Amino acid sequence: MTNTTQVLVVGAGPSGLITALCLAQNGVNVRIIEKLAQPRVGQKGSGIQPRTLELYKFLGLYDDIQKRARLLQPVAHYKQPGGTEIAREFNMIPTGEATPDKPFPNALQLGQSRHEELIRTHLEHYGVKVEFGTDLLDFTQDEDKVHVRVSKGGEPNTATEEFDVPFVVGADGGGSKVRKTLGLRFEGETRELDKIVVGDIVVKPPGVSLDKWHSWGDPKSKLVMLRPCEAPDEDKVALYVGGPDIDFDKVASSGEEFVKVFYEISGRTDIQFGETLALSTFRPNIRMVDKFGEGRVFIVGDAAHTHSPTGGQGLNSSVQDAANLAWKLALVVKNLAPLSLLQSYSSERVPVIRDMLRRTTKLLNTTMRPGDKDPNEGWQRGGVLFQLGINYRWSEIVLDERRDRDDEDDEREHAYVGGKGICAGDRAPDAPVEGPVSRLFELFKLTRHVALVFSDAGEAIAEVEAVASELPQGLCAVAAVLPASSNGSASTSSLAALRLLDVEGLARRAYEVAGDPIIVVVRPDGVIGAIAKGAQGVYSYFQRILA
Repeated sequence: MTNTTQVLVVGAGPSGLITALCLAQNGVNVRIIEKLAQPRVGQKGSGIQPRTLELYKFLGLYDDIQKRARLLQPVAHYKQPGGTEIAREFNMIPTGEATPDKPFPNALQLGQSRHEELIRTHLEHYGVKVEFGTDLLDFTQDEDKVHVRVSKGGEPNTATEEFDVPFVVGADGGGSKVRKTLGLRFEGETRELDKIVVGDIVVKPPGVSLDKWHSWGDPKSKLVMLRPCEAPDEDKVALYVGGPDIDFDKVASSGEEFVKVFYEISGRTDIQFGETLALSTFRPNIRMVDKFGEGRVFIVGDAAHTHSPTGGQGLNSSVQDAANLAWKLALVVKNLAPLSLLQSYSSERVPVIRDMLRRTTKLLNTTMRPGDKDPNEGWQRGGVLFQLGINYRWSEIVLDERRDRDDEDDEREHAYVGGKGICAGDRAPDAPVEGPVSRLFELFKLTRHVALVFSDAGEAIAEVEAVASELPQGLCAVAAVLPASSNGSASTSSLAALRLLDVEGLARRAYEVAGDPIIVVVRPDGVIGAIAKGAQGVYSYFQRILA
């Protein structure tokens, strides 16, 4: 049988699923395999940051995620003895109201097993099903292809399949076989001293209140926490046990041992437990590679970087890896862009992940070894962890005609927070408009660029349309963002897809447009690829991508 797979994704966690979904939406023939015989269970990485929610909006996932997820609850820490009176209560992450440029102001919580289930459902709409019980054995590559061997069926009925594929993406976790086969160095440290026990367990009625996390003990000795799960799993809690005086292996050996330690620390013998669904020890691995691929093989998510769970950055960073790689890979697979475009995946993501590791490690240190002045310090996370400041200002494939380039090393040092103003490489902000769509975010998709033409001059708009018309079909949509004073009357050619009226001037404010024309080209991953003063700048940007 002829193999028609264009990209093989190894691993069906969030990064692998999002990679596959992005590729499938772009019309790429993708295959995704997972060595586990069935989907994972448990909460694991449950925090979904606003930057990820924006990406899910572009992918068409947001509505389903929002229906199932909940806002992060505050943490209640209880007095001893007794364990029933709240000593202090605090929010780990600040909550806020939506603004015109940031429609998703808050992080959400959704257990990873439910999260993955929703993505699999969307992936199946494109005819792609995860092949569970299928393991990568090995691969070799040359300039034109990757030769892959996989095993299917598991013992004792293992069958081996061999095939060639143009590209492989390894999303196979911290122990990645793809990374090891490539020979990429996974440098960093393992924190034995910061070990914790994690798991999921059923709580019998009346259970615990669902509106907050519950915490007992002291991280300097013994600490236990219960976090209620979201619907339809309200009878379950995620559990965390930590502190230097804990016998981790014993606690993780059975549900009964966890319950003993829970009662010892909390004193809350009125809380009764049922079935233990998952229970294990977790050691923070703080590691990353210095490049995210080699030749025709790439890695995303935990295969490329692992870190402390503090701050809820892991899953979210993995999803952003996937989006950054997938739109570029789709262009290369379709022979619309050269293989060299894929080098920008590493050059953009490595500085971001390096900065993220610094931040999450600092959070880990203050969480596990709190100071005496503010015991809540390590549990309180700033808005920078929403990831809205993550940028690629230094990237070789972005173009900005509105500013002089800063020192690239300095820009990389600020990969998580950016700098002053809106620049190419930054997150593209949202804004309300009038026209065929009511918000700019409704235009953005993982399948195309969007050129926002801030001008009411018909000539300027037509020139950008002319550039777009010379690009491969569907690669770039053009939207004229007209000032309120124009009343939508700018003359545009028949190629114009959209005329949007910036009635309140909020789009111009978000993109810091002081004078016309300014053209902002938004990439499929929601990043500003170019800020140009005319059509020639738009042309130059696409030359960087396609030539």
